[in-house]
Amino acid sequence: MIKVFSDRKDKPVEYDFVAIDEQPQANEVGFKTIEVSISPDAKTWTSMYDVSELDRIYCVDTPGVADIKQTDNTVNQGIADGQLFVSSKFDQREIKAIFKFDSNDSSDVRLAYDALQRYFGSREPYWICFADFPQRMYFVKMTSVDQTSFRDWGFVLEVTFTDQIGLSRSIGTTGDQGNYLYGFGNNELTSKPQFSFSTNKFTLYNPSDVAIDPERRGHPFKITLDGSAGGDMTIKNTTNGTSITRKGKWSGKWVLDGVHSTLNDKGDTINTDYGYIGLQAGNNSFEITGFSGKVSFDFPVWWLS
Repeated sequence: MIKVFSDRKDKPVEYDFVAIDEQPQANEVGFKTIEVSISPDAKTWTSMYDVSELDRIYCVDTPGVADIKQTDNTVNQGIADGQLFVSSKFDQREIKAIFKFDSNDSSDVRLAYDALQRYFGSREPYWICFADFPQRMYFVKMTSVDQTSFRDWGFVLEVTFTDQIGLSRSIGTTGDQGNYLYGFGNNELTSKPQFSFSTNKFTLYNPSDVAIDPERRGHPFKITLDGSAGGDMTIKNTTNGTSITRKGKWSGKWVLDGVHSTLNDKGDTINTDYGYIGLQAGNNSFEITGFSGKVSFDFPVWWLS
């Protein structure tokens, strides 16, 4: 189970009305705060609330819904009017968050600012997650800090991150359902979709806003078959036409991880036709021939926002 946010019981909360004879809680502040957590590998996370040097530095605004940036590739075709569409991709984009710190000591202000830069500054990109959109993470680098207000009493900063991929990704994968995979706006169905099957014809649902393409776009995508094949085996997604054939009989565990395959943890790509499997957004119809057993799919989900 991936733990993204802090287990602290005294996380800051927005000030609420109390009776005349009651005192506010020590963890109350006069504005809404948003927990932020970062990770180098999407598995081990460090929340701002668990870093003592960041005490009393609060995130008060996040991108919420990030704007997509799309680039289309086109070419001229003879004397045809216009241009022929070839492909498209999502480009890097900026996402911004605002941080606030209050103090009556100018030295504390400078130390807090330094700690915030140390927390977010990195030569390498990392994953970031905001608690007001907790199922999604972005692969980012901090690119600028705008000191909208910096005084002896504290600061208000706008921090700009460059989203390296241009899409948000689920923290969990379909292999560990329920762990930050589902949430508001994540293309959920009325019933939980199935990602493991024991039949040779089935429909697999891809909750992503985009196609899963391990060959051309490098999306993580793993298919695991537990069972046996008495001869050649073919897996085909009849919705988009992608397929792969494994030649010869086998038994045990066969795994297609992206464009590479293994049999019982040993390289097996040489025994295939070097095909691959991709997914369209939404429903995908599958047919498997020459195989008996169980097949399961493990992949992260991608969204535009």
